[in-house]
Amino acid sequence: MKQFFSLIGITGILVGSLYPTFVLGADFATLKAQIDEVLKQAMAIREQVKTLAYQQAVRPTAASVGQKQVVLQVGHWKMEEMPWELRHLDPHRQAQAPGIAEWEVNLAIAQETKKLLLQQGIGVTLAPAILPRIYLADVFISIHADQRPLDPWASGYKIAPSAYDQSGKARKLAQLMDAEYQKATWLTRDTYIPDSMTHYYAFNSQKFMYAIHPKTPSVIIETGYLPNPRDQAVIWTNPGMAAQGIAQGILTFLYEEGNASLASF
Repeated sequence: MKQFFSLIGITGILVGSLYPTFVLGADFATLKAQIDEVLKQAMAIREQVKTLAYQQAVRPTAASVGQKQVVLQVGHWKMEEMPWELRHLDPHRQAQAPGIAEWEVNLAIAQETKKLLLQQGIGVTLAPAILPRIYLADVFISIHADQRPLDPWASGYKIAPSAYDQSGKARKLAQLMDAEYQKATWLTRDTYIPDSMTHYYAFNSQKFMYAIHPKTPSVIIETGYLPNPRDQAVIWTNPGMAAQGIAQGILTFLYEEGNASLASF
């Protein structure tokens, strides 16, 4: 699959480089028609591959039969593995604080969340910013930290369900996690939810092959504002607080769906 996207990338380069100024008239039209046909065939193959990947979505490997599976995506982690179709994403666009990158915060919280869920018999997969395939799981959480360059004192968390949800459960998951996260941390809720959250690229399996299956209840959480010392004390100095809210929200959701016993940390 990677070779296929490399081919498309090379084709894209050819489109820009094979139009030298000395090619004129009929020669130019013929060359353009040939390149357009190559691109058309390449995109047709891509759609076939995407359809196949969608139909054969991969479930994370369960440690035991019937074990519930949660995918925790670490926002901005391993962005250097970005495929061709996500080339528009800026690998440097992430929250920053002196000596701290957002992906480090996200990874710390995800690792602590994984520990708590494993203790309750839940299978957990830590995934990088770019999912390696289309996943189908019981819960998908994308973990991030926020910043507002024009307002360094911005504070709070925000949680949003996938706009592409076909499970009918993403909104419930978001609501339960919101309640548990607020209890576990002393952060306030940021009520502004941008479209970039509800339409997060990893939710959109209709467009991308590196996404979560729409039948998976999926939520994205901005755990706090990294530049703010108050928020940083929770999400970086003590990531277990944020992890407790996330894990408890997941367990409450699975319990209410009849899929797990209710634990309290």
